[in-house]
Formats: sequence, C-alpha cells, structure tokens
Amino acid sequence: MKLPITVITNTINAEGHLEEYFDSVLPYVEDVFIVDSRSTDKTVDICLGKGVKIVQRPFLRPSDQCAWELSKLPIKTPWVLILAQDERLSKSLVEELSAIFDAGISEEVDCFTFQWRLWFMGKPLHAKSTVYRLFRTGHCHVSDVACDEHFYSDGVVRHLKGIIEHKDTLNLHEWYEKQNLWTTLGAVGRIKDNCEAEKSSLFGTWLQRKMFMKRLVNRLPVFGKLIKFLHYYVGFGAWRDGYEGWQWARLRMWVQSVVDLKEREFRKHGIPKVLPKARHGDFDPRILATELQQKLLPETIIQ
Repeated sequence: MKLPITVITNTINAEGHLEEYFDSVLPYVEDVFIVDSRSTDKTVDICLGKGVKIVQRPFLRPSDQCAWELSKLPIKTPWVLILAQDERLSKSLVEELSAIFDAGISEEVDCFTFQWRLWFMGKPLHAKSTVYRLFRTGHCHVSDVACDEHFYSDGVVRHLKGIIEHKDTLNLHEWYEKQNLWTTLGAVGRIKDNCEAEKSSLFGTWLQRKMFMKRLVNRLPVFGKLIKFLHYYVGFGAWRDGYEGWQWARLRMWVQSVVDLKEREFRKHGIPKVLPKARHGDFDPRILATELQQKLLPETIIQ
C-alpha cells in the first residue's frame, strides 16, 4: 500500500529533474501536487503525462508560494511532504516510513525530520543537515522570509535516519543562475530585515540559535567569510569529498561575498523597483482549463 502522504513540489523549468523526481515519489505516495511558476520548457507536458495534479501560480518568493500551497491545496491525506524539484526520496527513507506507518504513529507526533544530503557536480557529498519536511496535515508552518524559508511545527517532532537526496542543479551554469537570483533575494532580505526565519537567540530553539549564528557571520565582513568556509568545509565534512568538496565550500564563501556586495549596492543606490525573477513564460491553456486551476486561482483565468 502507498504511504498516506501528499507531496507538494514547486517547479520552474524542471524538465531535467522530473524523471528522477517522479521515479522517487509516484510509486510510494498517495498523491502529488505540482505548483508550477509558468515554466518555458517541457515541465507541464511531463506533469500532465504523469497524471499528477498541477496548477500554475506566479512566483513571488518561496515562503509565499509554500504558505499558499499549505492553506489552499485540497490535501486529502493525513500527512503532507514538502519536496523540491531537485530532491529525491531515497529507497531507505521510503522503507523507514513504510515501517513507521505500518506500526502506527502516536497522535502527539506532528512532524518528521530527515537527513538531507547535498550533491554537487554530480557527486554526493558528505554535507548533510536535518530538515523538517513531513507534517501532519494542517500542522505545518513556514517562515515568512525573503529566501531560505524554514518549515516547523508546534507539535512533537520525531527524527528519522532516512535521506532526501538533494541533486541541487543539473550543471554549473544552472547553479550560477540560481545563486544570482538567491543572492539578490538575500541582500534585499537583509535590508528589509526579512531574512531570518525566527528571532535570533543564542539560548533559544535550534532555529533561533541558527539565526543568531547567521546574523553574527553576516556582521563580520572578513572573518565571517572564513567562518562560512570552515563551517562547510570542516563542519559539513566537505574535506572528505576531494576536489568537489573543496570547490563547493569555496563557492559557498563566494556566495556570501556576492550577498554582501549586492547589499552594499542596494543600500547606496536603492533596491531595484523590479527584482529579477526566474525565467518564465505564459500560463498554459491546458492548465487554465482545469477545474482545479479555476477553483484555486480564478484570477488567472482570462474571461
């Protein structure tokens, strides 16, 4: 039997990711919702071919998109899983979840965490972190920030050993395009004081402590970048991954520098009135004709 889970995924020009993505979710979960940001490639064709539920909604920022999905999508399963287009469920995680659901889950548990493993230049790194992604339906909250949104629950959290494989980008060209967009959002978030998922505190929750360290590093123009590099290279174990690990940690430090530069530029000359967005096209008429699109997003239907 399939897991009583609905997977929600945002897509934008995801055709290169979707074959592996669907292979990792469709055989194992009850339902999948795709919220597409008007892709220009074959993303819509692939999703329609798979028979999954899909709507198109203009993209503002990640937290806005996720908050809309959690409040508006007609989710019928007792559990909901947030998964990115470049993330995959590992077979070991599926087996672990199957065993847990078969055994029964306490009503007090509202959230499950997984291990999240990064891939870079086609190679799985030792870089792992804990992510909150599987929630009892109606019990998931998302931080309202410019970028780097976090999901959380007020209920009991259960930690699992299973892995979500994060195959970040198909190639370095795509990686640099992604960082260009995200660093702009990050710089704007700093200026508007909207880049922390939770109030920072050294002695607070894990997320508050994380935000405290993020704010501290951002305020150290030189040593902050060195701390960032050591955090990824040593703390995440990228030193064990040879050339790819070194380059990934070095580029993470470079990303920090780009955010600093863009913040400086915006403070001096002002934030652009129109911020850059991922490349997108028009609404797909096949989706506009669906009952789901017309019900959830009637403002997108041209009369």
